[in-house]
Amino acid sequence: MTHPLLDGFKSFCAEAYRGGEAIMPRLVEDGQSPDYFVISCIDSRSNPGTIFKAAPGAFFAHKAMGAIVRPYKKGTALAAALQFALHHNKVKEIIVLGHTGCGAIESLVEKIDDDEIASFIDVAKEGLHKAEGRCANVCSHDEMLRYTEEEIVLLSAENLKSYPSVSAALAEGRATIRPWLFEMVHGDLLEYNTTTKTFTSIISDPNNKRVHHA
Repeated sequence: MTHPLLDGFKSFCAEAYRGGEAIMPRLVEDGQSPDYFVISCIDSRSNPGTIFKAAPGAFFAHKAMGAIVRPYKKGTALAAALQFALHHNKVKEIIVLGHTGCGAIESLVEKIDDDEIASFIDVAKEGLHKAEGRCANVCSHDEMLRYTEEEIVLLSAENLKSYPSVSAALAEGRATIRPWLFEMVHGDLLEYNTTTKTFTSIISDPNNKRVHHA
């Protein structure tokens, strides 16, 4: 059977299972101990395993449209995953990874006529309202989308604090939350700076430094 996913799997096995530096046999034998929990969008272009070139075992992953984090509700997939990662595996960093050009955010801004999608993304309306306040009716459509993408990353980061496992880890000083935005057009990674109130590039290339006010 010829299939692009199968070709990729064969390449993965050749790298991860064979040779003296093979990582998967060690992870199977010793178990996992990721330092990171990454919450990202379902967008196929912003998959964290791809853009970070991460080795197996590097991070736990959770995906949702727009990387939107709803306020805590017991028994959800995210609540259970965070409890497992923070309480049982002692993860140190929770990363909310939004991205530019996000279809979920555009659906929210343009009030998509799809009940199944709208019922999920409606929780992010607070972020949309904050973006509208920043725009003050003078933004272009693209600027409005960018502001909303930023505000929803921040809203999701704030909503994480309502999860008991997260609030306990924060209170004990054993975990942090990082609001990140993958700038997909130019290939940049931005993090929210609470001092300057901006999303600022955190990659090393000094010629690729960008700042965006939130």
